[in-house]
Amino acid sequence: MATTDPLAPSALAEPERPVRGGWIAAWTAALFGMYAAYYGIAQIVLPKQADELFGDSGKVPQIAWATGVSALVTVVVVLLVGMLSDRTTAARGRRQVWVLAGAVVAALALAGQGLVTGALAFVAVWGLANAGISAMTAALSAAVPDEVPVNQRAFVSAFMGISVSAGPLVGVALVALVVTDVLPGYLALAGLLLLLALPYSLGTRGTRLHPHERPRASAGDFLRGIVAPLRHADFAWAWSGRFFIQLSNALAQVFLFYYLQDFLKYPDPEIGTFILTAIYAAGVCAVAVPAGRISDRTLKRKRMVWIASALQGATGLIFGFVPVFEATMVGALLLGIGYGAYAAVDQALITQVLPRPEDRGKDLGVIGIANVLPYAATGLIGGIVIEAFGYPALMVLVLVTGLIAAATVAPIKSVR
Repeated sequence: MATTDPLAPSALAEPERPVRGGWIAAWTAALFGMYAAYYGIAQIVLPKQADELFGDSGKVPQIAWATGVSALVTVVVVLLVGMLSDRTTAARGRRQVWVLAGAVVAALALAGQGLVTGALAFVAVWGLANAGISAMTAALSAAVPDEVPVNQRAFVSAFMGISVSAGPLVGVALVALVVTDVLPGYLALAGLLLLLALPYSLGTRGTRLHPHERPRASAGDFLRGIVAPLRHADFAWAWSGRFFIQLSNALAQVFLFYYLQDFLKYPDPEIGTFILTAIYAAGVCAVAVPAGRISDRTLKRKRMVWIASALQGATGLIFGFVPVFEATMVGALLLGIGYGAYAAVDQALITQVLPRPEDRGKDLGVIGIANVLPYAATGLIGGIVIEAFGYPALMVLVLVTGLIAAATVAPIKSVR
């Protein structure tokens, strides 16, 4: 009978050895490819395909259905894959196998999406692609507390923030400027996603979970596991902060095109949106790594999260009350600087308030809900506010939600 080496490292222990540059590069590449593919398709290829298939009268409701179903799929899959990967005993590690499986599912679904012609298939296959991407997200997020020591986590998490900002720019540019037809666009981004997932999923190893360490799993455990971590005060406050900062960010970005078109009367809102998005990404990339290094060196997370949250919120004042394009360029830079610092340091903070090492993946899936819900709700909330009070009121809401996010940091007791 096989026995477990008593000297073998435990997957549930806090990691102490810093990860090397190759691990960081492979992990970052997987995130970059995933975000490039998702946003390139969601912002350019999917709407273009809906227009070709369903025309002016049908494209908007079709996109609405596809977006709603994919949001629901994301919530379920990040929780389910988080829990299953917490219990995976593969020799290569708990997370690598799920990154590979998610990438294969996503790439095949994206390739298939380019071939669909019916309304139901349009929604269903896009949902399947989101399932694969969500599986990758759950596993890649959980890899950080599994493998990265506390005094390196903000630095490593900075590269997630960079990927979230730079990946979409590359994906959008690829399908807007280079591969402009629908099916070739899907194939190009599916190939990019799969190719960039391989170095991490096949070229790295995680600490193996031994069979005797595996927690039990049942449907009841899954349902209870959604609520259980929120009973821990520090985790609940961190979840709330993530929700409100994502809501602030979404309110500032989702209506950006219409803000330029209807409020600023900018002559070319498409170009304007690209310019502001590029400035935002530059701010994120410039600040994320230095902020992460400072936070890791001092191990003081809360102050930087507070400043970054407040800075993001303050951008709403510029957008709402200085209605000239040059001012919005400054606002976009401040938004990027704030989010760059936040993305690095808050992710590190969250890994330090996870209640149980056995449930890292599942609990980060609960955090994933705080990432998804604001974007799902932004259309409704923002639409009501704009219709009733106009764009300045929307930007005041950006400020308020940013300040609420900043306020949620203070009650956290287990992290400085």
